Amino acid sequence: MSATRQWLLAVALGLCVVGGVQAQTGPNLSLGAGADGSSKGGGTSYGNVIDGDPGTWWSPSGTTGRISVKWSAARTVGAAVIREPTGQQGRIGNWRLVNNGNGQVLATGNGAGTIAFAPVSLSKLNFEIISANGTPAVAEFETYADGGAANPPGTPWTVTLSASASGATAQLTWSVGGGTPTRQQVYRDGDADPAGRTLVADHVVGGSYADAGLAAGTYFYWVRVFDDSGTAYESAPVAVTVASGGGDGGGGGPGSGIAAACRQLLETPSMNWRQSPVLTSDQAIVQCLSDSLGSPVGFGHRTTGGYAPAGGSTLVVITKSGAVSPEQQILQAIGTDTPTWIVFDKVDFAAPTEIGMYRNGCEDPKVRNALGNASVAECRDHRLWCSNRGVSTAACEDTFFNTRLNDASLDALKLPMVRDNTTIDGRGANARFIFSGLKIGADSSGSPTHSTRNVIVTNNHFFGVGHTEDHNLDPDMVRSTGASHDIWIHQNTFENTGDSAYDVKVGAYDITVSFNRLHNVKRAALHGASDSHTIDAQITSTVHNNLYVTTDDVFGASAYNGLRRVPLLRRGQSHLFNNVFYGYRKDVLSVRVGGRLAFEDNLLLNNSVNSKGDDLDDWIAVLLRDVRDTSGLRVEGSVVRYSDANCQAHGVPGDLTRSVGAVPDMLALYDARSLALFEDNWLPADMDLARYVFATAGKGGLAPYLSPATPGFAAIVAAAPAGCQ
Repeated sequence: MSATRQWLLAVALGLCVVGGVQAQTGPNLSLGAGADGSSKGGGTSYGNVIDGDPGTWWSPSGTTGRISVKWSAARTVGAAVIREPTGQQGRIGNWRLVNNGNGQVLATGNGAGTIAFAPVSLSKLNFEIISANGTPAVAEFETYADGGAANPPGTPWTVTLSASASGATAQLTWSVGGGTPTRQQVYRDGDADPAGRTLVADHVVGGSYADAGLAAGTYFYWVRVFDDSGTAYESAPVAVTVASGGGDGGGGGPGSGIAAACRQLLETPSMNWRQSPVLTSDQAIVQCLSDSLGSPVGFGHRTTGGYAPAGGSTLVVITKSGAVSPEQQILQAIGTDTPTWIVFDKVDFAAPTEIGMYRNGCEDPKVRNALGNASVAECRDHRLWCSNRGVSTAACEDTFFNTRLNDASLDALKLPMVRDNTTIDGRGANARFIFSGLKIGADSSGSPTHSTRNVIVTNNHFFGVGHTEDHNLDPDMVRSTGASHDIWIHQNTFENTGDSAYDVKVGAYDITVSFNRLHNVKRAALHGASDSHTIDAQITSTVHNNLYVTTDDVFGASAYNGLRRVPLLRRGQSHLFNNVFYGYRKDVLSVRVGGRLAFEDNLLLNNSVNSKGDDLDDWIAVLLRDVRDTSGLRVEGSVVRYSDANCQAHGVPGDLTRSVGAVPDMLALYDARSLALFEDNWLPADMDLARYVFATAGKGGLAPYLSPATPGFAAIVAAAPAGCQ
């Protein structure tokens, strides 16, 4: 788990490493240094915290903010003292102390006073106030070289571990002799041999850990700790026997549930959307759909889509039986700002049905001419067109979509735009979008022409035609653009696309992409389409718990050996955590033009028997290497592992940890609900994460922790499919 995860745990558990103002030895390093911050209230100054005068101070413009001490060259710092001005004591609430250079959280706590931590060399130290009682104030931000007695050089540390069972939980406690760890890990295995053991938790705070939801059996545990030089010390294996299984696996229990009438409507295929005897109004049905789906976390957390809690939500049911085509019905439904929740008729779409939004352009003579003077019927049905022209089934899609329609001038076929307050929900139906999808907002020449807000795209199947990269129609599946914002792309399946699954362009921001499955998608997502688009600096995305699969049969194919764009990020910032990859052999991502990307606790699996002869060292070297110019990449808690063809890991993990440039702490920008959910559901990069994602990612996946309908971690992991291909 990342260093920022350590802060979350500390805040949630009320841990504090500050206690009063204690006398320090040595000079105050802040005197003569520089200072800056996030904002300053009227009459205050950043420089007041380093002037040695307790009668002057700095305050942020609100109740949270950052104040920093900085030096022109690196200094070794092991303690800080935060002093509040007279008459303003007690206002500082939760805080964290961060090494600005690499984002490492050095300490967390509550209230002003002395902060001791393992000495570290740095050139800028951030004191970040997370909460406060009123407007906080800092009179002095003192820094000192030594936080306390140091361990004599060369003295080995000792880690003493004990374990006991309580129901289905292994309770671990340990002590460390010789120093204060900067990082602690817990490992588990079925025997005392450390080979092949599983990392259960990383960046553990304190000296205890509860491993819950275990099946009956005997387990062996190790605790591994690191000093500030990176030297590791490890406990001996300790066995614990669990007599009976159960629990939630430490990944969150069952949700609070949804109303019985709502569950009946969702889970009864023969009950169509307007046939509930209880939920009889649009508002009631849409509320059911919204409540059962849950809410996003991260940057897109405000998104509610087509549900208006105060009333006025409209339900649109797409049908096949009327005179208006499904594509035209969708086009009409997405063209209004009125809160609109779109679903597909359960009966009409019980059998597999293709939705081709390009079909709305088939009345255009220019389009039919590109198809050799095709009829409207032939344009709408590519198989009919191929049959009438003697094109083989194997070559049909490529000929129709990628040769005949690969023409930038065919404006009638370009992506239709989704307007505000819209949800497109594919639950209960067997529809799939082919060739292309939708755009959220619009742009021209790198500038927004329409900004859309508040859109959910969920439980849909987007099926590409393996089109050539950079197709002239740019047939993205979901494109967020034009400074659009508050967007949630959730539990969809993207399959066989040559280009984008979920592009983010022209300054779109506050987007969450969660629990989607990408199956043989060559290039997943641009985050910024051009180096010259300065508006892309405002891009913010949270990408979590998605499953990215490249099947073994195309692992070595040249089409899958370029940049995979998960994502290709320019200027903005993106936070990827708890994603699972299978069959990605190199260049998963690219960070350019000052982009900032945090890549935390992601698991990458590759078949040890593969067509390229790759091994673990190959993947460690090339998976996350593409960071350019002034961009920043922070990789923590993420590993690559050998697996078999069923996506089951084996062997020792390959550590992908690296840090390039500066990456901000994106969790500091998240809302309280997101942080609380992360506490219970953020998992280390091991097979429990993989199984959880196998079972929940994509259209039709089990309800994950974002939904009150979730069955909980243990039930989800137990229901996971045997593989991911």
